[in-house]
Amino acid sequence: MKILVTNDDGYGREGIKKLTEVAESLGEVIVIAPKENCSGIGHSYSIFKKIGVEEIYLEDKKRKDYIVSGTPVDCVALAIRHFMKEKIDLILSGINHGENISYDIYYSGTVAAAREGIINGIPSISVSSTDYFNPMFDTATRFLEILFDSWNFNNFPTDTLLNINVPSVPFEELNGVEITRLGRRVYYEEPFETDNKDGKMYFKVFGKAPSGYVEEGTDYSAIKQNKVSLTPIHLDATNHNEMNSWKEIVNLKKIIDIFNQ
Repeated sequence: MKILVTNDDGYGREGIKKLTEVAESLGEVIVIAPKENCSGIGHSYSIFKKIGVEEIYLEDKKRKDYIVSGTPVDCVALAIRHFMKEKIDLILSGINHGENISYDIYYSGTVAAAREGIINGIPSISVSSTDYFNPMFDTATRFLEILFDSWNFNNFPTDTLLNINVPSVPFEELNGVEITRLGRRVYYEEPFETDNKDGKMYFKVFGKAPSGYVEEGTDYSAIKQNKVSLTPIHLDATNHNEMNSWKEIVNLKKIIDIFNQ
């Protein structure tokens, strides 16, 4: 099995090193990761920009890693279309410093890398440890080893990524695992002006850590109970339940009549 490992925190961070170790027990690994920290960059793709790639040969591993000056999505795209274009069986993204739950999945470069994988029909998993400042990667890697030992890779869907959040506690304090849906998040970040010089205003966005609503069955509720959260995420963001409502809000007959005049 050929496995691509990437992240959004940057090549060389502890999380991706730990994830690579797990991946090496599954098959042949190539690491292609951003040079800089790309946290919060979302599904950004460096269109019309030059992307620098540094090749590193690891003598002890007998393999090459690649450090990319672009985004996590760039890393996956380069893997698919250039460095691993013969075949990728699995994409692993992480282990992220800090949780990626609820609406975080739209900001997260870690989740975006996995999403780019399923856009291209490749089974993909994003993994996060829930404490940004004190991530317990050993807990996350131990859980992944258990998960993959029981895994049937032949049944892994290619149109749905799995988003895993492992509570940053000692492994013995985990209270199990739960298949969850996305919860609701509350953010507190605000833009603060830091400088005003040369006719320009400069801002930083910061605030206290986000919270959320503890609702049964959600990823936020699971990690609050020290449970590992496994959330299947697919590409179709259509609100199918509201389609008929919008047919009433948008007077399609009136619009069609206008076109037919």
